Amino acid sequence: MRKNIECYLIVLIFLGLQLMATSAFAKANTLDVSTFNKSPILLSSHLGVFEDTTGALTLEDVQKEAISQRFQTNLSSQKPLNMSYTSSAYWLRLELENSSDKPIERILDVNHPLLGYIDFYFQIENQNYQMIQTGYVRPFNNRAYQSRIFAFPLVLPAHSNHTIYLRISTLNAMILPIFLWEPNDFYIKERNDYSSQAVYFGLVIAIALLNFIFAVVLKEFDYLLYVCMIIFVALAFIGNRGFGHEFLWHDLPWLSQIAPLSFGSIALVSQLFFVRRMLDTPILVPKIDYILKFFIGLQLFIPVVLLLEFQFAKFMPIVFATSASLVLIVSVIGMREKKRNAYFLFTAFSVLAIGVIGNALLVFAVIPTNFFSVHSSQIGSALELIIFTFLLIDRYQIISQEKQKTALQLLAAYDENKLLNSQVNQMQKLETISRLTSGIAHDFNNILTGMLGYNELNKFYSDDIQDEKLRADIFNNATQVEKAGYRAVDLIKKMMAYSRQGTVKTDIVIKPTIEIINEVLAMLRPGLTSVFKLELEVETDLNIKIDSIDLHQILTNLLVNARDAMKEQGGLITVSLKAKALPNHICTSCAKTLSGKFIVLSVQDHGSGISDEIIHRIFDPFFTTKVVGEGTGLGLSTVSGMVHHSKGHIFVDSKTSPPNQGTTFKLLFPQPD
Repeated sequence: MRKNIECYLIVLIFLGLQLMATSAFAKANTLDVSTFNKSPILLSSHLGVFEDTTGALTLEDVQKEAISQRFQTNLSSQKPLNMSYTSSAYWLRLELENSSDKPIERILDVNHPLLGYIDFYFQIENQNYQMIQTGYVRPFNNRAYQSRIFAFPLVLPAHSNHTIYLRISTLNAMILPIFLWEPNDFYIKERNDYSSQAVYFGLVIAIALLNFIFAVVLKEFDYLLYVCMIIFVALAFIGNRGFGHEFLWHDLPWLSQIAPLSFGSIALVSQLFFVRRMLDTPILVPKIDYILKFFIGLQLFIPVVLLLEFQFAKFMPIVFATSASLVLIVSVIGMREKKRNAYFLFTAFSVLAIGVIGNALLVFAVIPTNFFSVHSSQIGSALELIIFTFLLIDRYQIISQEKQKTALQLLAAYDENKLLNSQVNQMQKLETISRLTSGIAHDFNNILTGMLGYNELNKFYSDDIQDEKLRADIFNNATQVEKAGYRAVDLIKKMMAYSRQGTVKTDIVIKPTIEIINEVLAMLRPGLTSVFKLELEVETDLNIKIDSIDLHQILTNLLVNARDAMKEQGGLITVSLKAKALPNHICTSCAKTLSGKFIVLSVQDHGSGISDEIIHRIFDPFFTTKVVGEGTGLGLSTVSGMVHHSKGHIFVDSKTSPPNQGTTFKLLFPQPD
């Protein structure tokens, strides 16, 4: 009997403890919303959780006592639930109570867009459950609240108790940040969330447009590659944050499933290509470059692999984190080699790598779920884009400087080509005019020879005329014809002197240059009035290898021109003979560029000068600015022919303003070794 009593006592105690435990469970698992003033409330510590490994259980099944007792609650949980990648379905149970005297409205927020299936069951008192079936696999219009996340508005009558069940399954990582919101707070949170996302994507668009402009202006592939990277990074986050399913592809659940990882992999491929080009990894780190190319190839197949078998998604964070780590290693090596781009890349990818690794740790439930861990990859991406923008702006400046330098070099080479063309044209022009002049001079000389010959006969026969007055008139006329004829002969000589440039003269007579200068000055001084002054600056030991007759005629022409340029006001005429080293002088006559040591014979006046419009024509035969009857236009062309025949060149420096700056003719002759 005593033993029976003891047994009964044990049973009663056990039942009492069981009842107490059940009461404690119910009390701990029930949330009285009227007693909470804060919003939001993280529900992790209030949720009963049951894993359905078969995925086949219904609401009726989980409500049965055998399964109902298996719901587990972590009363101390202060972080969102995280099941990572799983093929199981999870049932969540939440007990809500409103002990107040008035109805209360709340919003249940499951803040993770990548949940394929969500079945929401809400019981009011002991009535039947209201059911909502949603998730990105199902039509968007099924959502109780039209948003990228899953929100369920609740109305809790006064003095009421309610049980909520959630059945969730997905092939993506199952992260369950579940909150209970006061409606106004929820709407403010939604507005702020969309605003922050707008700021991010606005930044992305601005950076993409900036770099697209750089790509077009600079025609640089690196910028276009970076634009592609930005686009795919943006698409990855559009998919990850649920905006793709909300705004772009309502009816493509498979794209919602693979978009974050697929677009992310293509973005990372673009980044790896970008890094390889920025740091020239085939040369910098050839062995690591093979690994980079392997990961590029691997990630190109990720979209196809995920489309065929999404179970491989659980390995993608490892691939992403490994790729980011490789980039960091390459950047460190680049910094060690003092590569400018490496510093930017290391900073940018360090920030991104922290974000990517943080996201991977979140997916595998290693770190708690919070704002920074959930948004770590997006925060890292935003900072990376900003740093990359600084990199490309820096690169733009460098490229601009290089292109300016190249443009100047090319411009110089255009100038050289232009100069060469000018030289060729000048030579062709001179050759043509030379041939024409030579032909005219030859025929004209034959005519003059005949005329002068007949004129001599007339003079001879005039002696037989008896009428002295007639004989004197005829003799005088013959004399005038003879003078005119010899002036014409002198003109022909000038024409022949011009036309013989480039030929070899065998009967030249060379005299000391100072002697020829003195002869010409002595000849011209009587013709210079008192308003002119001659000045001589000569190194007497310098001698130009030129025919003395040619040099005499050259100096005569230049001095006469100097006198004519100052005939109204007079002034100083300077004759100079010096040895000089001259860099980059261009012959005004033949346009050849000259550098080296020369004997320079110059004649300088202080006249009105020669304008830029005509200075390039002054050596053309028959070109003159003098009035008709005062010049033949052959003086300077004769000078040019004689100077070039002696392997010399002419440089003319002339100014028309301010007044009386005048003209300097510099004759440059080779200096003997």
